[in-house]
Amino acid sequence: MSNVMYGTENVPYSFSPFSSETFYYSDSVCWGMSQSSAEVIARGAEAVLTRGTWHSRPVVVKDRIPKTYRKPELDTRLREARTRSESQLMAHARRAGVRTPLIYDIDMGKCIIVMEFIEGIIAKMVLQELPNRKELAMAIGRQVGKLHRADIVHGDLTTSNIIFQGQEPCFIDFGLGERSQEMEKKGVDMHLLKEALSSAHSEHSELYHAVACGYVDTYPEGERVLALVEEIEGRGRYT
Repeated sequence: MSNVMYGTENVPYSFSPFSSETFYYSDSVCWGMSQSSAEVIARGAEAVLTRGTWHSRPVVVKDRIPKTYRKPELDTRLREARTRSESQLMAHARRAGVRTPLIYDIDMGKCIIVMEFIEGIIAKMVLQELPNRKELAMAIGRQVGKLHRADIVHGDLTTSNIIFQGQEPCFIDFGLGERSQEMEKKGVDMHLLKEALSSAHSEHSELYHAVACGYVDTYPEGERVLALVEEIEGRGRYT
């Protein structure tokens, strides 16, 4: 089984590792980084993820890189807004009882966030290889229920954005997320997760049912959302 190490995402404030409530601005995070230990681990459409050490802590740094095809003013505004939104979503998620990487520091001017390095196994691998996959799928569902109960829509809810440390799922990459009370958006979230499970684990059709059971355990409106998932699937079949 492959080990996956990950930190978390970008932000425009600094998030105290000792409190899930406190944000503060930082002039620069670079002074705390050990440059000799830095290693690029992923390059995405909007950001570069670098693994390294920050004040003796293993971290991942997410750097939202400027886009030259956008006007500089617009680019800065977008990158700041997205990092701000993501950092706040992660803080809200932790307050809702959902495990996310801790944010240690943020450079607002550069749209860089330093976050906790999570060493574990992505759910995609766990659900494929471990015999207790049904229980782990239920654990995922319970945590998604907590997110939706707090009106947090993840936006990219796939088994590649969930890391297991033992029996506990940790959710990463809230870059496409938002706060919303809309049932439809929560239905789209769950539909995406169902599609991810069907695609990667077609031989384990019971996994989505297990996720759904965990989901309604923690989210009182869960049955309504699950009904919407069926409706969304129906739309896809007839378009």
